Amino acid sequence: MSESAADGLAWDIQSARNLYNVHRWGSKYFDINEAGHVVATPLQENGIAVDITDVIEEAKGRALKFPLLIRFQDILRHRVESLNTAFRNSIKEFNYQGEYRGVFPIKVNQLREVVEEILEAGKPFNFGLEVGSKPELFAALALQADRGSLIICNGYKDAGFIRMALLGTKLGKRVIMVVEKLEELKQIIILSKQIGVEPTIGIRARLLSKGAGKWAESGGENAKFGLSTAELLAATELLQREGLTHCFKLLHFHIGSQVPDILTVKKAVQEASRFYAKLRKMGFELEFLDVGGGLGVDYDG
Repeated sequence: MSESAADGLAWDIQSARNLYNVHRWGSKYFDINEAGHVVATPLQENGIAVDITDVIEEAKGRALKFPLLIRFQDILRHRVESLNTAFRNSIKEFNYQGEYRGVFPIKVNQLREVVEEILEAGKPFNFGLEVGSKPELFAALALQADRGSLIICNGYKDAGFIRMALLGTKLGKRVIMVVEKLEELKQIIILSKQIGVEPTIGIRARLLSKGAGKWAESGGENAKFGLSTAELLAATELLQREGLTHCFKLLHFHIGSQVPDILTVKKAVQEASRFYAKLRKMGFELEFLDVGGGLGVDYDG
């Protein structure tokens, strides 16, 4: 600002907004007020604005130590509601016969207050959780009270992980273990017989389609995780031999994170839909198509 003043250039609030690109990342939750302070509007235009400077001064008055983490629970709730409402509106508009079942990946933020707020906001939508490790699975089983929502288990699964997931199923929770290697499926079948509970199984397919952008190489036929077409057929044959065809409920694919182009997602969904339809014709009672990769948001701002 001192350089601008020296050059005789006018400086105003709009100049500050432009400099910090608030319109690119604020999403109507953050702005700069007439005093030049950053403000938060957790409910966007439907709520009050919170001056961050006032919050900082209040913290100083209470002798709190810096740095501080300021969390707006209402933003979490508003985002969950907005996301699910957007899907519901699109489903209604296009007369789609299925439904959207969102899951929050605990790895994004493991803080109990955050997970609880998201689950509470997501109750009307049967919003669930996604886990990728045993500690995350323990947390999900403890926090997930809505039996209609899902707990999706991804990542590496040792015997302890599988046993805990099966015990969750035994407790009446909807726990789906997503198989990423053929050996995992064999171990799931063995342990499910020992525990005496039928597993709910998903399989990650390795599609030819892959994403675009920064993480494009994590998808496609050379991806590290997921079953190839031949392995997928071997998995279905194993389930048929074991009499567990009715346990295969979910088909998952992942074309890479932070996908910047919706056409990439469309192409992958079309390919996965062919797998889904073929598996249904083979007698597998699939219910879910799990589109991996997260939401297409602007990560750069």
